[in-house]
Amino acid sequence: MNREKWQELKKKGSDHYKTLEVEPIDFYVSLGIFKQFAEANIIKYAARYVTKAESKDMDKIIHYAELLKAYMEV
Repeated sequence: MNREKWQELKKKGSDHYKTLEVEPIDFYVSLGIFKQFAEANIIKYAARYVTKAESKDMDKIIHYAELLKAYMEV
């Protein structure tokens, strides 16, 4: 994982998760399920974009793709 990039990208995430003691995204990493979580969210927001065509859904697709890329980097 590219930890520096990971932390930078997490700052772009939703603020309501940052108030928790452990962010859900870090919990998914610790459980070894982040890759599947990110892929599922990319699919979810892509499907929503097809019906709603809101740019915020495209932004979320890009955000999860960037997180996934940072997570997969060695």
